[in-house]
Amino acid sequence: MKYYIVLLFLITSMTSFGQNTIYQDSDPKLAKEAKDLAYKYDKQLGLTEKQLLTMEKKIEEYLIKEKKIRNSNLSIENKILAIKQNWADESADMSDLLTRPQLQLYEQLKTEYQPIEPVVVKDADDDDDDNWKDDQ
Repeated sequence: MKYYIVLLFLITSMTSFGQNTIYQDSDPKLAKEAKDLAYKYDKQLGLTEKQLLTMEKKIEEYLIKEKKIRNSNLSIENKILAIKQNWADESADMSDLLTRPQLQLYEQLKTEYQPIEPVVVKDADDDDDDNWKDDQ
C-alpha cells in the first residue's frame, strides 16, 4: 500500500511540474493574435502542420512576455531594452523550428508583421500638473 501511495505522489508531482506556466497566463486576445500571425507567416513560409502549431505557441509565449514587460514597473529605458531582447529571443527560438531558407524569409517578414511598438509613457496625475504650476 505504501508503494502505491509513493508512486501516486511521484506521478502527480511530475505532471504538475511539467505544466508550462506561460500558457496558463494566456490571454484570448493574444492567443488569437498569435494564431493570426502564425497563419500569416504560413502563407509565405509554407510551414508544415507541426511547424505551424509550434510557431503559434511560440508567438503567443513571446506576446505574453512582451505584455508583461510593458505592464511592469521597469523604467522606460529598461522596458525598451527588455522588449528588444524579447523580440530577438523570439527570432532565435524560431531558428530551432524553421529551415534555413524559411528562417531567412521569416526574419525579413518579421519587421513587417511584428514591428516593435513604441513604449507609451503613462499620463502624469493632474495633481502633479498643479504642483508643477505652483513651482513656476
